[in-house]
Amino acid sequence: MSILVLDRILRDIMISLDENEKRELYIELAKYFSFIGSYKECERLDELWNDPIYKKAIEDYIKAWINFKRKKRVVVEAYA
Repeated sequence: MSILVLDRILRDIMISLDENEKRELYIELAKYFSFIGSYKECERLDELWNDPIYKKAIEDYIKAWINFKRKKRVVVEAYA
């Protein structure tokens, strides 16, 4: 269920990730926004996304996470 919420969020901001990246991103979001292991964990992400302040923070976090991953991939490929 929580991955479905993340899928919807990614569609809303027009970002496409593979399944492994989605799982990794979900775990990072859950840690950063402190809802990992909480009661109604998947509903919590949906509630945060519907709050305008958290929506902006989640969107910014996702974009920063993707940029970090891309830069990390480029550095690793440069040394390969």
